[in-house]
Amino acid sequence: MKYVALTGGILGFLISLAAQLFAVIDDSYTFGNIGFLGMLSGIIAVVCSFFLNKEPLWSGWLLILTSVSGVYALSGLYLIPGTMALLAGLHTLGRRNQP
Repeated sequence: MKYVALTGGILGFLISLAAQLFAVIDDSYTFGNIGFLGMLSGIIAVVCSFFLNKEPLWSGWLLILTSVSGVYALSGLYLIPGTMALLAGLHTLGRRNQP
């Protein structure tokens, strides 16, 4: 699940960056104003992917939080990266209780 979270974070960052750049060029700031939240969510998801084995509780909850905040920021554009981060977070929290 580490690679799923890493891929979701990188995709989330790149999609948010593209939405931010196209919003500035197009002069429609619908995604531009809140696109930084999507970029921040992508960065946090990438950082959490490196700590999945060391801190599974924090990483799981932060991955779920980043998926929700990314979907809030960019709605339909963040669905694939948000789903990947959400699946990695739920799997990490479910795996945490097993011996």
